[in-house]
Amino acid sequence: MEHPERRLPVAFLLLLPLLYVSCVSNKKTTVSWCVLSDAEEQKCLDLAGNATAQNIRGSLQCVRGLNTRDCIHKIKNGTADAASMFADDIYAAGFCHGLELAAGESHNGVDGFSYYVVAMARRSSSDLSLLEMHERSSCHPGIRTTVGWTVPIGYLVNTSQISIGEQCNFPKAVGNFFGYSCVPGVKDAQHDPRGNNPKNLCEACIGDDNDRHICANNHRERHYGEAGALRCVAENLGDVAFVKHTTIFENLDGKNQESWALDLELEDLKLLCPDGTEAGLDEFDRCHLAAVPTNAVVVRMEDKCRVWKYLERLQGPAPLRAQNAFGNATEGFRLFSSAGYGESDLLFNDATHHLQRVLGSYTYWLGPTYTTMLQAFECEGKSDGIFLLRLLLMEQEEDIHRVNVHPLPMCPSSLSASPCCYLCPSATPSCHLSFSMLCVMCLLSPCISPPIFYITIPPLLLQPSASLDRCCLFLIFFKEGFDTFF
Repeated sequence: MEHPERRLPVAFLLLLPLLYVSCVSNKKTTVSWCVLSDAEEQKCLDLAGNATAQNIRGSLQCVRGLNTRDCIHKIKNGTADAASMFADDIYAAGFCHGLELAAGESHNGVDGFSYYVVAMARRSSSDLSLLEMHERSSCHPGIRTTVGWTVPIGYLVNTSQISIGEQCNFPKAVGNFFGYSCVPGVKDAQHDPRGNNPKNLCEACIGDDNDRHICANNHRERHYGEAGALRCVAENLGDVAFVKHTTIFENLDGKNQESWALDLELEDLKLLCPDGTEAGLDEFDRCHLAAVPTNAVVVRMEDKCRVWKYLERLQGPAPLRAQNAFGNATEGFRLFSSAGYGESDLLFNDATHHLQRVLGSYTYWLGPTYTTMLQAFECEGKSDGIFLLRLLLMEQEEDIHRVNVHPLPMCPSSLSASPCCYLCPSATPSCHLSFSMLCVMCLLSPCISPPIFYITIPPLLLQPSASLDRCCLFLIFFKEGFDTFF
């Protein structure tokens, strides 16, 4: 089954012969894979050894990354070639760093599709509509999650129900929009550094059995996660829950032994559709907020074909996958299984059936609806980002009395000879501790635009030879926080 939002344009199909030429002309035979844990590194090493033992052409090297953003940087600068990433990270890699995709995961025979994000409500709520959610109550699996935040809030922004304003304060706008909610983690210091996120975003939360840990970003809050958001609606503490389309089926028929789930029946709930209508729980394929794509393999543009060819040899061609290489192996090393390594989803999601080649761009893989959801958050780097960076610097070093932030229409000539780190993909020089002060020119859009501001930073906060990339601030903060910016 094809992804519901994807169609290859005819013009792109005409370019396929050119893509093939560039593929076969690349002489490099080693693929270096960025891994994030000891378990993933061990599986990678086992794959490399098994591939060599089976005389699979090419070789695999395993490169350790600190986190996903570090892997993105390694792929961009050539110290790694590939890594499988979640949809949000794919967008960051493509939008911020010009990276592309070589292959994507296929789960249960459905190419490129992972799950739908749906809005679930009690069937008894007859006057409820997704187009009229103002002052209603909502239940979210957690702050800054794809299911509980990116997709539903992106939908409400894109349908002009929520107005973010010039300050681009999403929690404040969401709190002003809903009557009350449960958004676990919204008051945590990581997501509320100024301590002023609206309290009503925690009013539908219940904490643990002793009324502690209310609104915690973990399972001590009983309304945390997708099952918790469903419980929030089932117990009539929220009008709508934003969850995966599979959530209800994973908690019925005795699969969840908690009392609230045992009393729940399929007929008790319904889906709210983006057009204002409603549907049954089994109609998620037409009534959903977004189709979230599966993980995909991020690479440099020039390596799309080379990495795909190696992955194809690893999993075996389609007719022979059950007998050849590791794609659907029933014994020995299994490419899409993490059994025996102590962790799940290593190198690839364990639910992967096979890998498919990605011919289009990363936005094609993500699909227009999901990409639009992510674009709704782009303003975060242009407002909160500056404040949070300043706050972080001040908190990390007691001797800092101020960090100067100056608006600039363009880089003044007086700075041209200064030791500056230009945040630009075409040239990213290193910053060294020998300078008394460092100037950071921050581009909030690609480098064709003039700098918008600069920040002077005492160099003791920078690691030696810390390389700064251009600012996709909203994505860096959105995914990992500014502590990983330098």
